[in-house]
Amino acid sequence: MEVLLINNEKINYTLENEENVGDVVRNVESSIVTAGNVIESIALDDREIPLDYTSNEFQRRLADIRVMRIITSSQTELAFHTLVTVSEYINTILDEHLKADFLRSHEIIIEGLKLIYEGTLNSLSMLKIKSIVVLDPEGNALSDVLAQICEFIGEYEKRYLDDEGVKNLSCVLRNFLNLIPKIFKWAVVKNQSSFVSIEKSRMDSYLGTIYSDLHMLCKSSIEKFEETGRLLQIGEDLKALNMLYFLIELLDEIIYITAITTRDKFNLFHEELFGSLAERLKEIENAFKNGDMITVGDELEYEVKPLVEDLTEQLEKIKDLDKNE
Repeated sequence: MEVLLINNEKINYTLENEENVGDVVRNVESSIVTAGNVIESIALDDREIPLDYTSNEFQRRLADIRVMRIITSSQTELAFHTLVTVSEYINTILDEHLKADFLRSHEIIIEGLKLIYEGTLNSLSMLKIKSIVVLDPEGNALSDVLAQICEFIGEYEKRYLDDEGVKNLSCVLRNFLNLIPKIFKWAVVKNQSSFVSIEKSRMDSYLGTIYSDLHMLCKSSIEKFEETGRLLQIGEDLKALNMLYFLIELLDEIIYITAITTRDKFNLFHEELFGSLAERLKEIENAFKNGDMITVGDELEYEVKPLVEDLTEQLEKIKDLDKNE
């Protein structure tokens, strides 16, 4: 290899023990990721190759190529690009494959659903978004839609689509499209450093929508604290742990959003309330470690639940303030 280009700039790269293309990519990828970027494409002598370490192209000897060109992009940019591609896949499946001969397009549809599912999960990870808090106008969560797509793939991957499957899939994908705008709002709020030029009024609008959704989720979750404790005490550990995971993810997301928000209206109760929540969650963690499920249940029902009720009231005040501004 004579030349290494990253974003079309020549890099002074000295070969040491690298023998093939994969060795070089592994070495430069760590610094790229540390800088908050990802590899978008790789070309060998102006021919793009797949981003797959197991491919034959990654095994090619460096002596057999002259120029390696690596193009990078920020994780935020790549995630947004992927979500746009996801939207295009969904529209293609809805407007072409499901309306025409869906039996002939069966394999294309299933493969497209896999790309939609995997692409969305990867994008959410890069954008630091939890699917449980992304809600459509009717209050349906992205996590439920993704679960439905995953179930659909499992059901129809080894058997052909039928009319009922087409109807159900169309409904799920249209619900997904309704969630795309909300994903973008969460992405902007949670990655503010990448959107420094966005107007304050628009950012406030996005925050208002997100606080409203968090209030809705918080309000609907209150009864789950009592239910989780009951499930633990009767030995329904799996159901209880799944519910507890949801509750902790929700609280974690609320804490994160309020921490990156400079709103004075939240600063009045942020420190005291979340300090108390942190203490109670630490008690629950210790009880879990000791296998004391009775204490876990009691902490959830009698200590954490009242705090979440208080949190719900405060979120409602913020929601009402946003409506009146």
